[in-house]
Amino acid sequence: MKRVILLAILFFFVGTIGVAGYGYLKYKDMTEQWYVPLENEQPEEAVKEKGEEKPERKEQKKEPEKVELSPFNVMLLGVDTRGEKKSRSDTIMLAAVNPMLQKVSLLSIPRDTVARIPGYGKDKFNHAMFYGGPSLVKKTMEEFFDIEVEHYITLDFEGFTKLVDELGGIEVDVKRRMKYYDPTDGTNIDIRAGLQELNGKEALDYARFRKSDIGSDASDFDRMDRQQEVVRKLVDKATSFSSVLRIFHIMEIIGDNVKMDFREEEVRKLAMLFRNFSSSSIATIELQGTNERMPMHGYNMWVYTVNNEEKKRIQGIIQDTLEVNSPIENAAP
Repeated sequence: MKRVILLAILFFFVGTIGVAGYGYLKYKDMTEQWYVPLENEQPEEAVKEKGEEKPERKEQKKEPEKVELSPFNVMLLGVDTRGEKKSRSDTIMLAAVNPMLQKVSLLSIPRDTVARIPGYGKDKFNHAMFYGGPSLVKKTMEEFFDIEVEHYITLDFEGFTKLVDELGGIEVDVKRRMKYYDPTDGTNIDIRAGLQELNGKEALDYARFRKSDIGSDASDFDRMDRQQEVVRKLVDKATSFSSVLRIFHIMEIIGDNVKMDFREEEVRKLAMLFRNFSSSSIATIELQGTNERMPMHGYNMWVYTVNNEEKKRIQGIIQDTLEVNSPIENAAP
């Protein structure tokens, strides 16, 4: 349910920032804030829990690394953080990116999809974030589709809202009245139907909306379609010239609210290749499955199940996207 998707945008947009060359020192500071390699997260926590001292690291002379821009998969997570120590991934996406062809295939994964979470067994996909953070989501996704996920990006609610506001909002043709109030978590969605400019909170509500106080609830697929729509609009807005004028504030928002394992050199180089990128180059993929009830956590819960044939179909689309000489025309089934 969340705005997450805009993570994709972030990926390309952040790069544009670096290439522009505005406020180089601020830009460098931002890259240090966002850069959190997954392989360094869990081992350090494990050491702390055991009360052991971290092994001393030998100082090594750093040599300039050659940045390779091979095709890659990046995991995009919209994180539901409200001050808790652990959070859930409210939006889960996988993007296959081919820098050479400037092609992107974007897959949304329903939160209730049943997957085997390493160390926890069968459970809903979005619980992996709660159990073990981005590292565990990555392992779950790799095993689920039998692919390698080279990178990740996470964005929280506050960062999404601020970024949309800084970009001047997004224009959306809202198909239905959206109204839902939940006092337990402070959710208060109230958006009227019709073509309109949405600010940050409204864009977040538009991407999150599923349950309704009036009329029928929206499905997970309606929600994912809206998330992908938001991604496209943010990509185009973020790469427009007017966004460059807001560069310094945008840098601060990204530095405070985004975590990823792309190095500054990688982002800068990707920005050069994607400088003329538009949302029309994003091919969206729908994960086909079945809604059914399944015993889980002591309850008979509604879940989304995906068979092996569908997983192989998705795997094939991803592989085709990453092939240097195989442009993707249309990834929709």
